[in-house]
Amino acid sequence: MSVTDQVWMIAMADASGWGPAAVGRLRRRFGTIAEIRSASIEDLSSILEVPPSTVRKRLASLDFRAAKSDLRRVRRLKGEVFGIFEECYPPLLRGMSDPPSLLRMRGRAACLDAAPTIAIVGSRRASAVGIDLAARFATTLTENGITVCSGGARGIDAAAHRAVLRAGGRTVVVLGSGLARLYPPEHESLFSEVVDAGGLLVTEYRCDAGPRPARFPRRNRIIAGLSIGVVVIEAGLRSGAMITARLAADDYGRDVMVVPGRVDTGASAGCHRAIREGWAALVDHPDQVVERLADQQGLLGLQCPGSAGG
Repeated sequence: MSVTDQVWMIAMADASGWGPAAVGRLRRRFGTIAEIRSASIEDLSSILEVPPSTVRKRLASLDFRAAKSDLRRVRRLKGEVFGIFEECYPPLLRGMSDPPSLLRMRGRAACLDAAPTIAIVGSRRASAVGIDLAARFATTLTENGITVCSGGARGIDAAAHRAVLRAGGRTVVVLGSGLARLYPPEHESLFSEVVDAGGLLVTEYRCDAGPRPARFPRRNRIIAGLSIGVVVIEAGLRSGAMITARLAADDYGRDVMVVPGRVDTGASAGCHRAIREGWAALVDHPDQVVERLADQQGLLGLQCPGSAGG
């Protein structure tokens, strides 16, 4: 079976034993997938710091037939595949400690570097006040030329995406499932609107991947990594939104901003703790988020070359 470098990359990204740490080592040693494919078992064993027998097992586990099938499905959905070895791979993600080896995208990939990106995340069971705040923040960011990123979930995420569309902007949805298994299913029309408006759907999972619980925390790191800042609206102590915020602050050096909420319900307990502990800034108006962009010139330069300093 003829196997292209792209198919080889898809197979490697979907196989066990070829996670971000292993791929990172290979990327630092080899510049291309072609070089990895032509490397000896002994070289791969040395670089990956595993026995040659383990390398052979990992190579044997690469399912090229499934990778070819997945690539065909992505293309039928009018999507694209971007591997970490390619120049078009988002530079902000490349700088993460655990970047996804591969991204499947549907929509306008250029929107990732056309403007600064800010994430808005929060509760799936948001209050009416939370929904209104998410819409207000997303609208103001859009009016200031900022791309809004979120996870497409019910509640705060969906409110932010919809507000961007109403304001005529572009928004990025990072999925916890595959492009052919959109979740939640009632948001399929919303996701179609995102693509039609020049936005983007992003996932690291193969097309037929369903929405398993473990996939959403992994999805959250991509939301944090793609953005130069994260705004949290209504998040409990152990919520997915706080996972995103903590990753953004501790692992990726992003600016985390939280909107305070009621103190008697627990709905914003995660936001309040972040403020108390000092690793997130309190914002109570969307203009404050826009103003804080001035402190992110280094990340702006990575995401939007030519933006830093000007």
